[in-house]
Amino acid sequence: MLVAGVAPGVAAARVEVSEGPAVIKMRVGIDEGELDKMRAQARAGQKVGPQQQGRAPRTPGDDQRERQPAQKPAAAEKQARATAAAAERVTKRNPGAVTAAPPPPVLNEPNHRLLDECFKSPESAPGMGRIHNRFTHCQRIGVEAEYWTIRNGVPVEKEGTTTATLELFTQTDDKQRRARQWARIQRDSVDYDWGWWDNIWLAPNVPLTIIGQCRESFSVCAASGGGVTFPWAYWDNQTTWQSWDVYNKPGSGVGRDVISYNHEYVELFTDFPPFVTIKRGESPQRALRCDSATYFRHGTTTYPHACVFAEVTPRAGFTTDPASNYYLVSLHILQAQDAPNQTYPRLVPDGVPPPRDKRIPGKYIAGDENAPGLHRISPQLHPTEDKENDAHKNGACYGTGIYADLYRDIGLPVPPDTSIPEECDEYPMGSTLEGAAHPDWDFSVKAVPRSHNRAAGGKVRVYYVDDRILQWDYDLEDPFNSNDRFYVHVQ
Repeated sequence: MLVAGVAPGVAAARVEVSEGPAVIKMRVGIDEGELDKMRAQARAGQKVGPQQQGRAPRTPGDDQRERQPAQKPAAAEKQARATAAAAERVTKRNPGAVTAAPPPPVLNEPNHRLLDECFKSPESAPGMGRIHNRFTHCQRIGVEAEYWTIRNGVPVEKEGTTTATLELFTQTDDKQRRARQWARIQRDSVDYDWGWWDNIWLAPNVPLTIIGQCRESFSVCAASGGGVTFPWAYWDNQTTWQSWDVYNKPGSGVGRDVISYNHEYVELFTDFPPFVTIKRGESPQRALRCDSATYFRHGTTTYPHACVFAEVTPRAGFTTDPASNYYLVSLHILQAQDAPNQTYPRLVPDGVPPPRDKRIPGKYIAGDENAPGLHRISPQLHPTEDKENDAHKNGACYGTGIYADLYRDIGLPVPPDTSIPEECDEYPMGSTLEGAAHPDWDFSVKAVPRSHNRAAGGKVRVYYVDDRILQWDYDLEDPFNSNDRFYVHVQ
């Protein structure tokens, strides 16, 4: 399999990505003298645990880990592709993304339809949760909190373990460079293993704090909202979602569309006196790609900024179901992807041995990050490439234009019949860099009913917006790895 931008015959290395953690582990300490006091208070029927509960303002202490600098788009995009492919390889099913659709508005509560769809679907990979589409992620993951007595700041004896299930739901925005995280402990999922007396009187009153975070430096992203602290017993008996916003800063972006990557996750800890966190728990980090492209719109509605989950393989879905109004185009794409030598234009006239097999990119292959994809272009931003694609298509399909002689005897033997009416369908689409004019790839043309061709074209245009496919930017460093890549998947 070839990589776009790499000369045919040059192999590309596969990047393996390990699975995410199956359990979030944290460790909390308490001075042995303070623990004795708490047990005595519990026996006396006094309140044990935090005197203040709920959300506290965010403080510098809420962000104690070492932040990381921004990752260059090429490296971030390659890593995201490798993660998406690895997720597909470690599952026997083909999870992928659901059909692209405009994301619903980000509200104070999770979108219930998306919430149900996401949690009822299979995980993308163990420990990764479900990347439902480019705008939605969800995960249920175990939490294991160990509690130790400490002497002079050193853990000396394990007192008990509290386990639970953390529920996460994140929705990105198509109006801002933002992701909204929601988190809660799944109701009735908390168990205590401290000893029968502590299980009843002490462990349920120990506080737990959850807070939303971003991994990169403050010049790249920032999370809003402070930590939310409640006793384990409260977390276990409520269904309210707690939320945080992770903002990506335009100043960290590069290129025409101001592209930047960051990672979002939540932290769990207990720093409410007299407890001190020895090791914070962290949910698996998910990669976001944010941009400020100005060309996304449906009608008069524009989408000037957005973030999407980068670790999913974007693909335009086509069906061969005869009930669809474009299925003949789907059959053409399927033939071009699976039997390219049977398509027009031929490499050589009939009766002449072809020098090689035709090579047509864009087929989705689950688990293969090196499959050659497609890159979006437009007449507005890429007028030369767009005109050249059209000219080569006309030469191969109609035998007209500046390339008529180039495709003589190898183009369509019978041009589309405009009286039916028919039109020329091309694959890869003329709206891609890998279209008919690309010097390193082949293409296919076929006569199809006008209604099918135009329905398929409309479907692609909607897909570009709904899946936030960025247009090719020559000025990006390492453009073949920095630019958005997508596939066409025929079912």
